[in-house]
Amino acid sequence: MKIAVAGATGRMGRCVIDLAARDNRFEVVAAITNPSDPLAGKSIGVGDHVIPLLTKLETPVDALIEFTVGDGTVAILAQCEHLQVPIIIGATGHNDQQLARIQEGAHLIPIVKASNYSPGIQAILDAAGNVARALGEGYDIEVVETHHRDKVDAPSGTALTIVDELLDATGKTGSDVIFGRHGETGVRPRGQIAVHAIRQGDQIGTHEIHLSGHGETVTLRHTAHSRETFASGALQAAAWIEGQRPGFYTMRDVLGGKES
Repeated sequence: MKIAVAGATGRMGRCVIDLAARDNRFEVVAAITNPSDPLAGKSIGVGDHVIPLLTKLETPVDALIEFTVGDGTVAILAQCEHLQVPIIIGATGHNDQQLARIQEGAHLIPIVKASNYSPGIQAILDAAGNVARALGEGYDIEVVETHHRDKVDAPSGTALTIVDELLDATGKTGSDVIFGRHGETGVRPRGQIAVHAIRQGDQIGTHEIHLSGHGETVTLRHTAHSRETFASGALQAAAWIEGQRPGFYTMRDVLGGKES
């Protein structure tokens, strides 16, 4: 299948391109970058081919994978809608208006959006809810995520997705969630879910969920060893989305083989 990659000069975009070049299911035919990128108008090597770096999607493809930022998602989404191209959204940190725009786009084209395309994270999401339900109110929950120093949003989209799973499992609301601690915080309220973001070095991504009660702690942890795990998941989503009807999908749909 023919795919395009937006955010092509970023670390994740480049990783998707390199992995796709080694997979005979895919042919990267368009590499897209931000108009302000100094590399725009130049070219990028894809296997034995050289592809110009474009600033917009100009022709239809079977799917587009994007790892940009919030504004970048909205811009490329409009182009995909115009050309009727399914999109795999890998950017995180979208604001409410951008999220609403993505949901609107799902009425016109198939969209897969995930905060993390690792299959292992999907298993962690399922496990976190099950463990929280099984342990009940007596266990304090702390979510800790670690990423490289250049990551621009905090907490990570994955951490926020984990929190959503925990809220669903425990029947709590966003008012029960805090982000970090500072000063005289007092005794930890029962039922509170705390989220902490660490930024250091070149760490790709680690997410931990700690559930602590009297006499024991249960910890769920996922560590990404390479960005290829995310790129591979995004390519899996691209292969799945071909032929799907317009709608909003997640990696649960992709991994579960859900048909539209």
